[in-house]
Amino acid sequence: MLIEQDRIVADLVLHNGNVITLDRASRMAEAVAVVDGTIVAVGSDEKVKRLAGASTRMIDLRGGSVIPGLVDNHTHQLMAGLDTAAAGVKVNISLCRSIEEVKAEIATAAHSARPGEWITTSCLYRGGIVEGRFPTRHDLDAVAPDNPVYIADGGRNIIVNTLALELAGITPETPDPGADPDISEGHIVRDEHGVPTGHLIVGAGDLARRQWWQRLGQPVKMWDLLSFDLETNIRAIKAQMALFNAAGITGTRDMGVAPNEIDAYAELSRRGEATVRTDLVLGLPVQYLTTQEISEALRLYFGPKQGFGDDWLRVGGLKIVAQNYGYWTMQPEKLRRLIIEGNQMGWRFAIHGTPGDLRDDIEVILGAMEEAHAQTPLDARRWSYEHAFGLINPEHHRRLRRLGVIIAANPLLSYFAAGRSLEMHEMMEAVRLAEAPDGLAPRDRTVREWAQPIRTWMNAGLVVTGGTDCPAVGYDRDRPLLGMWTSFSQDTLAGTLMPEETISREQALRMWTTNNAYATFEDHRKGSIEKGKLADLVVLSGDPLTVPDDEFLDLKVLETVVGGRTVHEYVRT
Repeated sequence: MLIEQDRIVADLVLHNGNVITLDRASRMAEAVAVVDGTIVAVGSDEKVKRLAGASTRMIDLRGGSVIPGLVDNHTHQLMAGLDTAAAGVKVNISLCRSIEEVKAEIATAAHSARPGEWITTSCLYRGGIVEGRFPTRHDLDAVAPDNPVYIADGGRNIIVNTLALELAGITPETPDPGADPDISEGHIVRDEHGVPTGHLIVGAGDLARRQWWQRLGQPVKMWDLLSFDLETNIRAIKAQMALFNAAGITGTRDMGVAPNEIDAYAELSRRGEATVRTDLVLGLPVQYLTTQEISEALRLYFGPKQGFGDDWLRVGGLKIVAQNYGYWTMQPEKLRRLIIEGNQMGWRFAIHGTPGDLRDDIEVILGAMEEAHAQTPLDARRWSYEHAFGLINPEHHRRLRRLGVIIAANPLLSYFAAGRSLEMHEMMEAVRLAEAPDGLAPRDRTVREWAQPIRTWMNAGLVVTGGTDCPAVGYDRDRPLLGMWTSFSQDTLAGTLMPEETISREQALRMWTTNNAYATFEDHRKGSIEKGKLADLVVLSGDPLTVPDDEFLDLKVLETVVGGRTVHEYVRT
């Protein structure tokens, strides 16, 4: 707080601009004033500049636009940060569009690794791979024969080399998991001779990770393989926060955080070094627990529950995965008990299912939520249904609306994954990552699996939020608003998926701002530019509501302000 001549003056004033407030009336303004990280005035230049003093930092917008800080509804912020060069612990192959590029990156890592040391990677590029297939153990053996290699193609879809398979005890005789109702289903991809190729899908990867963790002496967790020390995790979080800030992201939900990872977030917040406000959605690794163990874990839990924390760091509930790629992470009865018992204990759930109405998991999820709601109402608790790709059944929309469930859409993931689905549909089916519904052509199947009928959801009265599922896909410095573009245009690498589902630009902008703030019970603190709210602001190079379509993706994030402090400034290259 600045005091001059016995009056409080603003720490920061942004003026001479186009301020898109996104308040209830969608009012526009020219200027914003900030004191102690909070917005104290929004309005005309004349009115707001009266609050400035000699010590006030003045930002002349020169006619540019200011929007509320953007919030991503679904990321794995720490895991994404571990992919960065700053963390120094993984090989980043997320932009490698060919197997040869992937091999080259892993070969470089193997050259400096000790024999037997694990080499782990980021997610594969989520668009189509040039060779039209996935890497195999033979590809990885050729460049890292003396190191176990672990490629993440998603949270629980992995590709490993021969040494890693041996360490997991997976042989041609190992059956696909699924016979035990307490263990997740999955598939071991095999060649024409029945020999594992190194591609382990859902429960098959879980089976392997259990063995690797035992060998490494590391804890079980929901996602990824290796665990790292406190300072490495802090370094990773800071690096990813910087990348988010460069895309105008000022808040996120980190989905599926392990207990030991909370410490890094807490320490970063204590040091005052956080630049993204984070809701920690705790991950319960149900694929490694029996139904009884899950019940006991919920009943005996004594750590922080949702809502605990402050404006920088809060606990936001529990993440559970019902299905991945059509494989049950937990059988229906196990899922039912978890939802009912968790709801009775006051937990708020973020639930992940298989894309679309193609399988029965959405009926199981809805049935369990409705049964839980009949016992303990949850319609005011703002549960979320994650991704919701291809969720087109109007009856499902009505049932979700009655339960007050929020659709956490991930348009940027749709943009890339639709391209892979269309270009690599034969390979996806061959490895059992997808199956073609009877009578549907590849493009129609892509629509069913990856389209997001956002207009229909909104018209059904559902609150729809925006996000990415980073690091499944990441933000592009040169096209930071690509996810928002996909939201209102329906454009993807597979073309326009559902042209009838386009929405207005303001609706798309609200998905990343006001709607996300509502979803986390923070709409009184952020999501719009209004007096009394947190000073989380993004300066853009143009007006996202009016710029021509062919110029929208050229918009740049010139400055990102969180709590009145600039955390990113655009540097032209």
